[in-house]
Amino acid sequence: MEASERPDATNGNVEPGAAPPAVGAPDEVLAVFDHRHDEHLSPQALDDLFAAMVRAYPDAPVTPLGEAGIVVPLPASLQLEGNPLVEVRAASDAIVYDAGLLAAWEKLLSQGVSAHEVHPVGHPDVAIMLYMMDLRERHGVVISVAVYRGDVDEDEAAAAREEWADVAPRFATVRKDNRSNIVAVDEAITIILGWSAEELVGQRTLDFIHPDDHKLAVDNFVQMMAAPGPGRRVRLRHRRKDDTYVWFEVANHNLLDDPEYGCIVTEMVDISEEMAAHEELRAREQLLDRLAAAVPVGLLQIDAGRRVVYTNERLHEILGIERVDDARDQLATVIEPDRPRLEHAFDAVLFSGEAGDVEVQLRVPTSRALRFCTVSLRPLSLEDGTISGAIACVADVTDSARMREELKERATFDDLTGCYNRASIMLALEANIERLHGERAVVFVDVDRFKTVNDEHGHAVGDELLRIVAQRLQSVVRGGDLVGRIGGDEFLVVCPDIGGPAQAMTLAKRLAAAVRTEEVRAAGGSIAAQVSVGVAWSAGDELGADGLVAQADAAMYESKRQGTGQPQLASTA
Repeated sequence: MEASERPDATNGNVEPGAAPPAVGAPDEVLAVFDHRHDEHLSPQALDDLFAAMVRAYPDAPVTPLGEAGIVVPLPASLQLEGNPLVEVRAASDAIVYDAGLLAAWEKLLSQGVSAHEVHPVGHPDVAIMLYMMDLRERHGVVISVAVYRGDVDEDEAAAAREEWADVAPRFATVRKDNRSNIVAVDEAITIILGWSAEELVGQRTLDFIHPDDHKLAVDNFVQMMAAPGPGRRVRLRHRRKDDTYVWFEVANHNLLDDPEYGCIVTEMVDISEEMAAHEELRAREQLLDRLAAAVPVGLLQIDAGRRVVYTNERLHEILGIERVDDARDQLATVIEPDRPRLEHAFDAVLFSGEAGDVEVQLRVPTSRALRFCTVSLRPLSLEDGTISGAIACVADVTDSARMREELKERATFDDLTGCYNRASIMLALEANIERLHGERAVVFVDVDRFKTVNDEHGHAVGDELLRIVAQRLQSVVRGGDLVGRIGGDEFLVVCPDIGGPAQAMTLAKRLAAAVRTEEVRAAGGSIAAQVSVGVAWSAGDELGADGLVAQADAAMYESKRQGTGQPQLASTA
């Protein structure tokens, strides 16, 4: 109910630190929460307000909270009028969060009181005014009192109240003697564990603690017994009656010498949900570790400063380097020519969030072997989009890279002679004509009497002759010239920027002379190698690749007709 809807609700400021208005009727109590207080209300004013609230609303659920909004046990210094305690992990577990709740919390901490309308989880149509009081100075807690609005549907409000009332308790108290035998329990521990008070009292605490936690429990108890007062907190599993276990955070207080108690008071908080979350997280981490160990790629996680966060063993096997702190050092085996491309990829993923894949070569330190790797980079970012680092998957693709190069070589070069094949030499000639628009020559070379060699000495000798001819041709061409095999015994030499027809003929004569330098030795004797050579020259791109080769081919046939092994120049008319 808003202040404007309550009769006699006052407005304006309250004198700093003063007590609230006289509290009797509920509206007078609630009016305090509507005022803006220039200073935090005094501890006494807040104590009086809390007492008035639980008197005015004895059925309203009450929740004690710590500074972070986490539910904590109700201090013994606070007394309720029968109000049910809401024992969830945090207030946000019971109510639907909205942005105004944070502002209300900030007002509470600065002024001592605040109120905010909320809605229960599972019943969003039910409206509740959450009245909060900062009692930390005297009692160490913030108290919220949930008052259901009078204008809500009563059946749904009753259902919401019943659900809150049915929430299992999280806080329990057990009393023990100096030998850790249970002497008294509260109702909460019987609800949580399922044992009756009669079944618990008189038993040793260790009888209800998981065997794996016995040593931890005993050590904690011994330390607590060494000095009066509160002991160190410890997390232990306790056995329920159905033989399942519940996690408690346990704090033993040595009050044996305190005449009011004369025993050990053990405060227990059910942290099963928290531990289950930890266990789930641990299980996920183990799964990720197993996956990281099983995948056939190296994994490298870095932060925004390129510091190494995580690596798997496969990464070290690929790179040949154990884990180091800096990503650059981790990838130090990448060869120098490939490092700029890799650095650029890292810059792109860390500065722009741009994913990238780059292939690099590295030299393994132990074997000095050259390996091919692909590095796939993907950005890692925070919820607000800020790039927090990157993950790199490093795959050894040496075999596939070599296969790719082999296939590329097979598609480009002749298996027998190592020269360019017909398709690739013609593509090179076409590219030269298209790109350069300069002048060039092609030299068409045909091995004389090759059929006779095959017939008299066999194809193996014929193949050897072709290999020797190819080697002799390649030995005398210029650095930018290309030698290709375009047929059984036919070769084509592409000569860019030859300098004119005369220079083309000079090169052709060197080629012819190199082939007949010496005889080729064969099983049946020596073979005199000779070739017929035709030369075609052109400038610009008027004459295409096929036309230029056709001219050289015609000139070669003229050379063959003459039978002297001397090159012939095609007509340029």
